[in-house]
Amino acid sequence: MSYLPNHFTENNWETLKEFIKHFPLATLITCSKGKIYTSHIPFIFEGNKLLGHINKDNPQFNHLDKSSLELVFHGGDSYISPAAFDTEELPTFNFAKVHIKGQANFVDENRLISSLVEMTSRFDDAFELTKDHPKIDKLKHFIQGLEVRIEDINGRFKMSQDKSQHHFEKAKDLFSKTQKARINWLLNQIEKE
Repeated sequence: MSYLPNHFTENNWETLKEFIKHFPLATLITCSKGKIYTSHIPFIFEGNKLLGHINKDNPQFNHLDKSSLELVFHGGDSYISPAAFDTEELPTFNFAKVHIKGQANFVDENRLISSLVEMTSRFDDAFELTKDHPKIDKLKHFIQGLEVRIEDINGRFKMSQDKSQHHFEKAKDLFSKTQKARINWLLNQIEKE
């Protein structure tokens, strides 16, 4: 775990669960034979465990079962310029992340399918995926369900909480504006092939 002062650390279980529900796409980090692997995978809670799935063509699939891992859930980040404040400040970055260390275990096909249905119902109000959907039967052989038993969890919410209330509110506003500007830039860069 990297260093972060206590006033930027969040350990409240309910807050961290809600964060993950709002930002479910995690960076999955593993290590095998001295090589680091990363993937980006959505997860949902099942009790106090997380459920996700991985494509069997993904190189991480080969070593993931019963392996240690780290998940990083990302809530955004923003450069905070000293020019935005009347007081003398230094440049910084604010961010919101949740880190989980845990153990991965593959799940059987029934839990995989149930998790796909549950994940879709949590993320999509306009579409209902059912267990007997024809595409599931065709595609289930190409993906593997997995659960993550959580061994350690901590939130890292560096949002200028250590500053004055005025500074804190200004930093939150800058964070919001930065996120919107970055998304707009990204969407303008992507072209359909």
